[in-house]
Amino acid sequence: MIVGAGIGGLTAAVALKQVGRDVVVFEQMDSLKEVGAGFTMNSNAVTAIRELGLDKQVEENGAELTRFVHHTRGGKVLAEWPTGQIAENVGAPIVGIGRPDVQRILARALDGVEIRYGHAFTGLEQDDAGVTATFANGASERGAVLVGADGSRSTVRPLFDATERRYSGYTTWLASAEFTDFPAGTHAQWYGAKTILGAHPIGGGRTYWYAGWTTEPGGTDADPKQAVLALFGDWADPLPRLLQATDPAYIARADIYDLPRRESWGAGRVTLLGDAAHSMVPALGQGACQAIEDGVVLGKILGVSEDDPAALKAYERRRIERTAPIVKRARMQGALMQGNNPVMSVVRANFFRFAPQKQVLKGFQEFLTFEG
Repeated sequence: MIVGAGIGGLTAAVALKQVGRDVVVFEQMDSLKEVGAGFTMNSNAVTAIRELGLDKQVEENGAELTRFVHHTRGGKVLAEWPTGQIAENVGAPIVGIGRPDVQRILARALDGVEIRYGHAFTGLEQDDAGVTATFANGASERGAVLVGADGSRSTVRPLFDATERRYSGYTTWLASAEFTDFPAGTHAQWYGAKTILGAHPIGGGRTYWYAGWTTEPGGTDADPKQAVLALFGDWADPLPRLLQATDPAYIARADIYDLPRRESWGAGRVTLLGDAAHSMVPALGQGACQAIEDGVVLGKILGVSEDDPAALKAYERRRIERTAPIVKRARMQGALMQGNNPVMSVVRANFFRFAPQKQVLKGFQEFLTFEG
């Protein structure tokens, strides 16, 4: 049983189906809504999803990214990293793609796996033989294993783990727009005081963008488009035009939280996956990528399992060692990129000015490599 039909939950469902496990996915929404704008499917996630036979569909539906360019808010280039070299070294491209596109690819690959919509998880009981899950609509289901893949605000995680999420210090807006006047193959970021704006193509004539602002949590917008334009509307071209081209109905705002390392994600026949297990800030573009890795690894381990609780612990050990350093590094990188005080702004500028490109690329290649 998988709770949550996001990218991580669907990846796990496909992986488990392919190794012969019976799977049911439970989703609290009433349909597989196309939520979320886009993301960077880095080489590690492309390598992982290749094991499910879906990498070519990802590449066909997205846009390959071969360089990462950093600018001041006024457009001055601070640094340019040829990230295509990493892709060549790893043997898998870096792809900008819409989240709905990946959802559709995964949903088609389920091929008979049932997604039960309108099932909001409320609790569980387990014994030596299995797990019984209950849902707000009165339904219940029994299975061998339950996987909480229900996001950062997971309803499964608190049953086993009282760890509070940590606020990063900033909020973000995410969206995509029908916009073709953006450099092909380019992931770019621009930096201001307490602000960052990034963008890249995601295929189909669309450009994905994200904007961060260092502020207190809990803020809301009467008009999200105007809120973003107030902060970024006078930045370098083509950013104002990109923002103007965006439908405000599809601009999502979210305060950014992460979770510190824990040595267990569940108990017995229950575990977690993706943001439910290891929420991370988006500074390294690894949130969805690590959820994809989780799903593939979970399928491998449960596929050969003769002892499901032991298999889940093996999965957790492997994935905690992989994800915890990335969570930590993403938090540090996010603080640097946001530049939320003058000292950090100077550190950031010097990083771009003096950091050896070869060492920067080597550092990124370490976590853009998926070893299964």
